[in-house]
Amino acid sequence: MSDLEVNGAAGEMALLGQHDENQRLVRSVNLSASADGKSVVLTEIDARKVGIQREHRYEITTGELIALIRAHGAELPGESHVDAPVAP
Repeated sequence: MSDLEVNGAAGEMALLGQHDENQRLVRSVNLSASADGKSVVLTEIDARKVGIQREHRYEITTGELIALIRAHGAELPGESHVDAPVAP
């Protein structure tokens, strides 16, 4: 059996955006892969108070994030068990 290649995290996702009455983005929460792909970074930018912009960043390894979602997320209905193809 050959070893399977494991790739790290990649890409970026916007999780939340909040706009004021002038449609200016005043709060955002994004999830993005680290440069080395070994972790993901949650970045929250809050500019709701005039003249003040706060940025908070949290980092978690991809393995820790997967374990966290499995432990606390709700499993979706559907095909949860897939039969492996049988070699001829």
